Amino acid sequence: MALHRLEVESAEEDLALEADFAFEPPPRSGPRPQSCPTLPHVQLDQWPPPKIAEALLGRCLIFPYVRPKQSRMASPECYALSLPDEFSAGPPWAFIVDHEFCHLHPLPDSSIHLTLPKVVRERAIERGWAEQHLVSRAGILPETLVMVYAPRDAHELAIVLRLIWQSYQFARGMKTGR
Repeated sequence: MALHRLEVESAEEDLALEADFAFEPPPRSGPRPQSCPTLPHVQLDQWPPPKIAEALLGRCLIFPYVRPKQSRMASPECYALSLPDEFSAGPPWAFIVDHEFCHLHPLPDSSIHLTLPKVVRERAIERGWAEQHLVSRAGILPETLVMVYAPRDAHELAIVLRLIWQSYQFARGMKTGR
């Protein structure tokens, strides 16, 4: 997969989000996408253009210490984002499995499953960016697990990247939310 760089912000500006502990996403425009009521929990409509999906993955892979790998909790086509032991200082509920804190589904849906601390998770759900993951609703995995909807354009890409950054910080054991 070729990774395209969109002109949203520079990588340095993206990674400067570390100090953005009180990130409050704006309301997402339009209705929520439909999602599958069974596993795999995926987005059924409002899919992103390939260029946006590729940019999302490319930006995630430049987060410090992130290691891409195959997820143990998703299809082999997904890209799991994980951290090495020495940088996985978050609580157990900051991870999906092992040190995986996020995985990105492939096209066409490109939805994102990740963990978020309570305040950020509640804001993301309330403002239309995410929904509780099915296995989280069922009590199988922690309530921190959500599905974030795939970004449809460059503006949404910037917001979704900030949500993934919040998950990354949560997994690192950094303060997030308020």
